[in-house]
Amino acid sequence: MLIWVIIFIKQGDNTFRSVMSKAAKHILIAISIWMVLLILDVFRSGFTNDWLEEVLLKIPLIVIPVYLLFLPKDTCSFANSWLIFTLVTTAVGFVSTVHYWLNYEEINALLLQSKHVPIFGNMHHIYFGVIVSLCIWLCVHFYKKDMHRKIWLVCGILLLVFMHILASRTGIVAFYSATLIYIFAASLKAKRYTILIIGVFGLVLLPIIGYQVSGSFKNKVANSVEDFNAVQSGQDINYKSLAMRIEAWKTSGRVIAKNPITGVGASRVDDHLQQQYRIDETVLYPENRVGPHNQFIEMTLAHGIVGGLLLLFIVLIWLINVKHSPAILAGAVVIIMSFLLESFLERQQGILVFCLFLFSFIQLPSKK
Repeated sequence: MLIWVIIFIKQGDNTFRSVMSKAAKHILIAISIWMVLLILDVFRSGFTNDWLEEVLLKIPLIVIPVYLLFLPKDTCSFANSWLIFTLVTTAVGFVSTVHYWLNYEEINALLLQSKHVPIFGNMHHIYFGVIVSLCIWLCVHFYKKDMHRKIWLVCGILLLVFMHILASRTGIVAFYSATLIYIFAASLKAKRYTILIIGVFGLVLLPIIGYQVSGSFKNKVANSVEDFNAVQSGQDINYKSLAMRIEAWKTSGRVIAKNPITGVGASRVDDHLQQQYRIDETVLYPENRVGPHNQFIEMTLAHGIVGGLLLLFIVLIWLINVKHSPAILAGAVVIIMSFLLESFLERQQGILVFCLFLFSFIQLPSKK
């Protein structure tokens, strides 16, 4: 992608200006400020491996948007690229589901202990759940465009089934949150409020069906209820995913309170967090003292209030830009909800998905 960006730039800046909408410009400026903050962390962290790894991790935040802004939109090759992405996701989901059924009892027992269904290719289960949810909305979007409709329909149905078997709770919560937004957006756009009534009914019915037919979905619900009860009653929260996240959010809040303006530096977040855990004499065992699991908190920890506001600014501009398309809006909500439940942009898996989806569907400055 970087090579193509260099070639595109050599063709002249007129091309770049012709595809640069206000939304794209504002988001790129915000991302550039983020990268500058990362580079300036060197004055706090020094030229250490941790600082260099953090900078290298985030380089796709700059390269991918510029590449995608030059890439022609609304073409067969553009749609087919996302179709390949969705087909690969569906294939991975199919293989992982077969593996789940072959090891049904063993994996279901692990789910009750806050473990996850293994994903083929060793894909991180939280990120895979988000990608599956995202692909479902891609299926809805491209199905409506009358391009390979049967393939998009079959993939969408299969992914909906796989999601209730394979997806992490983050992916499932993100999907249902996006579904609610989609129902409201689609009914308002069509001005047909029967869509709202039918959609809400389906939204209630779908998880009930999933609970009845999917053992893994049922065990995830049971594990979530157990986690919630542990938080409410003050029981031991070790090895309980939700309870551990809540403890991490509280601990992160105390670190932010000590460094509200400048933050602690992206490469030093974990050091400060672990130190705060010790100061607070947390009940969590050392192996359970997890990171923030929230991208907004992660950004504020790393770069202070400025970092948190930068991410919030990107999210708001993005939502305003895609509100015209209910399916793409739903896809954006999937990723934004994952920000609330996971430090989604602290792995390149998350950065790649975020940048690819955001800048692929951002509106151009003109219909041309």
